[in-house]
Amino acid sequence: PGDIAEVGVYRAGSARLMCQVQGHRSLYLFDTFEGLPNTDHLDSRFGAGQYAAAFDKVQSYLNKFPNVHIHKGLFPATSGPIADKRFSFVHLDVDLYQPTRDALEFFYSRLNVGGMFLIHDYLWAEGVRQAVQEFFATREETILELAGAYCGIVKL
Repeated sequence: PGDIAEVGVYRAGSARLMCQVQGHRSLYLFDTFEGLPNTDHLDSRFGAGQYAAAFDKVQSYLNKFPNVHIHKGLFPATSGPIADKRFSFVHLDVDLYQPTRDALEFFYSRLNVGGMFLIHDYLWAEGVRQAVQEFFATREETILELAGAYCGIVKL
């Protein structure tokens, strides 16, 4: 049980796949739609403004699917509408250390036992990898390295 969330929507390719399997669940999408925020040395492979996407195009691309809620702005500042929700699946594709850490902090307590984090860029983005490893260092869950630069974590 639980809704689905994605932080880091870009042009909504992954979101559309989730729409096709969401069933009765709500899908909550979060992105700045202005690209990445400023980066520091840990995230130096990325630049501010990289991965900007048009909010209206994403909205149009997903408009035929029910129960899709798109929130524009920097997460977790935009998380108010889901503060009391529970989740079964959370996809993170935010590329950088701090946004990854912030999203894990927000969603971990809201992810149901048996729910899953799927985190993009884990295998090659140093900041993402560090944020995930630090966050789960004191927790029971195992970080599973997956194909396509992903990692997955099932909540125990």
